Amino acid sequence: MDGKTKAGLLFISFSLFFFAGVLFFISRQDYQKQSQLIPKDSTVGTFSISELEINQAFQEIDLFFQQPILLFYQEQSILVSPEVFGFHLDLSAMEIELESQMDKIYSSNNFIPYLFGTYQANPIHLDLKLNWNQQKIRDYLTQEIVPRYDKPAKAKQPVLNETGFFAGENGYALDIELAIPIIEKALVSVEDRNASLPIKEIEEPKALIDNLEIQLKDIIDRTQEQGQITEVVLIDPSTGDTFNFARQNRNEIPPEISFTAASTIKIPIMVSSFRKMDQEPDATIRKQLSLMITESKNEQTDWMMENIIGGNLAPLIVTDDMRELGYKNIFLAGYFYLGAPLLDIIETPANTRSDINLKPDVYNQTTAKDMTNLLYDVYQCSQDGTGRLLEVFPGEITQGECTEMVDLLKRNYLPYLISAGVPDGTIVAHKHGWIEESDGFLHTMSNVGIVYTSKGNYVLGIFTYHPENLIFEEGNKLFTQISAAVYGYFVPRAED
Repeated sequence: MDGKTKAGLLFISFSLFFFAGVLFFISRQDYQKQSQLIPKDSTVGTFSISELEINQAFQEIDLFFQQPILLFYQEQSILVSPEVFGFHLDLSAMEIELESQMDKIYSSNNFIPYLFGTYQANPIHLDLKLNWNQQKIRDYLTQEIVPRYDKPAKAKQPVLNETGFFAGENGYALDIELAIPIIEKALVSVEDRNASLPIKEIEEPKALIDNLEIQLKDIIDRTQEQGQITEVVLIDPSTGDTFNFARQNRNEIPPEISFTAASTIKIPIMVSSFRKMDQEPDATIRKQLSLMITESKNEQTDWMMENIIGGNLAPLIVTDDMRELGYKNIFLAGYFYLGAPLLDIIETPANTRSDINLKPDVYNQTTAKDMTNLLYDVYQCSQDGTGRLLEVFPGEITQGECTEMVDLLKRNYLPYLISAGVPDGTIVAHKHGWIEESDGFLHTMSNVGIVYTSKGNYVLGIFTYHPENLIFEEGNKLFTQISAAVYGYFVPRAED
């Protein structure tokens, strides 16, 4: 080989090595450049980071999770920045993990396969690294949402300086413990950044019947005259709430005072009559019952006692029936006709009190409490076939008979007293009583009734006594105002 040939070969070899070096250098540069691009089909969570540069990988994701989430509280919509909840992407941790995987994919070991075109970079799949502070969520709900949007339930309240009550209402409140995971889900969601907050309804609180009692005492104190005594009994069958109080000269006095029963005694007579009847009353008996209750006829009352309850001692049978029922202060000691003999001198816990003596009629007496409770017994029996009447007189008084007794009382139409305090059309099953006493003056008025309303029924008894002369119009005004206040408690009006 001559020198020229040898030189040529050296030149060619050098050129090949030179070009190979250049190609290697270019390929290395290209490999390094390629190592800055994330492999095709790579993802972070559901976000695509395919063929992005490393420094671009999390920009879109970061911007997305900075957007506010939308909370719904019923019809209200509330935009809240995730920062409020201490929410953030852990960009540093995700970048470190991405760079680590990129280093493995584009390591020097993979350069030769890449150089010969046999290397294909696998896609990278990273999980989102999201952080938030659950306590901050709870604090936000407690401090921002609850005070602004929760609506407390409200019990019915007395109308100031008037009778009656404003209606209560149900409320609603955020269920914080259920709301927290719902908000957490919205914070990390890519598809749905909304959160409907769970709301729980709060029932209207039970009203304090004490408020009604206070209102009634105020009415009595403002309305009745010096020396006058008024006793009131109320029973709420739906709740079992009840009260019994008496007032005189703006002061509380012990209740269960013995009053002249007058025509309210016809309720016990009616009960005893139905106890004695073994079959449904015929037309004659029904007529006599109706006249006794709806027109308060004394002649028909005496007829019922003589012919149904039985003989000259029928009034004492009525009294015995009341004793069996536990009513020691109700008694009847004679017929109604003029000159009827007094069958017995009857002492009761009420008429033997030393503190109060209203000089009640020795023929018939009651307390407001006993007579109102007796009427409640009739009502309970008619409603569901339970109660004292059926327990004490099993098989002798039936639910059907109690219903008939209530129907009789419903037909006792009277535009005064309890009935005058309720709206027209309100059903009131009641018995009233008043009578001129031996001095020729009216001293006592009474009324016990079941009032039927759309918001619940109640049993009300009112008895009042005036030591000198009870003017009917003034007594009726007192009864009307008491009745209106009680009705306003059970059927409150909407607040203005």
